[in-house]
Amino acid sequence: MDTMRKKLVFLCLAAVSVFTAAAQKSVVKLPVDSDYVFGSEYFIYALPQTAFQIDVVVTQNREVKGIYSDYASKLLGLNNIVTQNRTTYVLKSVAVTPIIVPDEDYVYAVELSSAQKKNHFLNKLYETQIDAVKSNEYPPHDFGLQPIPDFFRYYSDLAYMEQENSYVETQIVDGVVRQVPASRVQKVTKTSEQKAQEAADMVDKIRKDRYALLTGEQEVAYQPEALSRMIAELNELEKNYIGLFAGFTVSDELHYQVVVMPEQANITPAFSFSAANGFSEKAGTTEETYYMVVVPQYSLEPVSVFNRERKSGKKYVEPSGYRIRCAVPCDVVLNHGHETVCAVGTCNIFQLGKIEALPAGNDDFDITKFVVIY
Repeated sequence: MDTMRKKLVFLCLAAVSVFTAAAQKSVVKLPVDSDYVFGSEYFIYALPQTAFQIDVVVTQNREVKGIYSDYASKLLGLNNIVTQNRTTYVLKSVAVTPIIVPDEDYVYAVELSSAQKKNHFLNKLYETQIDAVKSNEYPPHDFGLQPIPDFFRYYSDLAYMEQENSYVETQIVDGVVRQVPASRVQKVTKTSEQKAQEAADMVDKIRKDRYALLTGEQEVAYQPEALSRMIAELNELEKNYIGLFAGFTVSDELHYQVVVMPEQANITPAFSFSAANGFSEKAGTTEETYYMVVVPQYSLEPVSVFNRERKSGKKYVEPSGYRIRCAVPCDVVLNHGHETVCAVGTCNIFQLGKIEALPAGNDDFDITKFVVIY
């Protein structure tokens, strides 16, 4: 009987030894204490948390006052013109994408078991991660701004003109005094109105030249392509000269990206926008701020109460295997005031869930589906 009992005990110990050898050896939360004894092979993982990548497209309109705007009405009869330099913004589009990022407050080191080492677990693990990175590519954003037209930037006119002044010159010839008419040409500075008048005269000349081409006054048989090109160039030239009086607006498309991390089920400021100041990652006034609203589909309070009571028991032993975090499904919207800008839908929010410790000995458990591998 004693011999049989010893054999049973030996078999049980052997089975436990084999099971332990096939299980991950240890799972420890980082950072470790200074007296921690390190093993040979590890992999590191972090628990996931859900963030929201918000892509915002803004149209920036720069209104530039014409250098001859003060004479636009008088010389060209233009009234609808840009009267001052200013910049305004229009919110063109908002897109929200849920993304998974590592939670650096919950990082774990897993010492590999003998079975994992034998099966080259690390090689397979990192090959999977490389494939995941390759498939996660995003096109670059174009942050180029439209320049102010060169015609406006580099336009210049002579600041002076030649002016002939007539006067009477006194001459003495053979003792006879004579008054002889004379004139003198000198350069004088043009006034702003004179410069504007010359630009307005150019507009008039362009229109006359275009009319002559359209009506065939020159009696020249231009090819249709050549005629179209000349008229197009005259149109562009007229547009440039009128811009000196009316001013112009340059529209630029600006791309912004911000990541919002809801810490709890509540309203989280995402960004702010105003027509005067444009986009900002910081929250502004209530009227300017856009909010991320996260509403869980159910409460975890009953689960929390149960776990607290379970863990308070005298016989409770905390499992020492993998740590995972279960996500909580939540309804997510992006609001501006009482208006919904973007209904994201139902998303799994990991940071609102509970962290669970699994029993040791789970080599068959695919941990990569639940964590972020470093």
